[in-house]
Amino acid sequence: MENNILDHSVFELVKTGSKVLPFLKTKRYVLKENGSEVKKETIYFNKTHLPGFMKMLSDQNFTDAKPIEIVSAQGSCYMDIVTTADKRFVAVQLFEYVPFAFHPVNEMYQVRGEAAEKLLEYLDKSKKTAK
Repeated sequence: MENNILDHSVFELVKTGSKVLPFLKTKRYVLKENGSEVKKETIYFNKTHLPGFMKMLSDQNFTDAKPIEIVSAQGSCYMDIVTTADKRFVAVQLFEYVPFAFHPVNEMYQVRGEAAEKLLEYLDKSKKTAK
């Protein structure tokens, strides 16, 4: 299991040059299947929510779920979330703190289509309750 979600085989690093400064390369990650640029975000949360959140991701049922407890500082668990701009693809990797380092809990979840939109709505709702 990888510790950087963007190292997963569904993503690709693309380097592009500028017409003005061709020696200056910019890097961006894209979803291989359609070339959509992706954005990564990290959210820390309380470890007590880990089993329920894992089940929710497996079932891909986010509509009736209670918001997850997001913590502002480093918590005992975190998730890396990668989304496309159209919000039709979401990848989630969960990490748990085991003495001295964070380790992946399991393989990366991939959520597509309407379920991906519902997951992002759920996470937005969780962020609003954390404030």
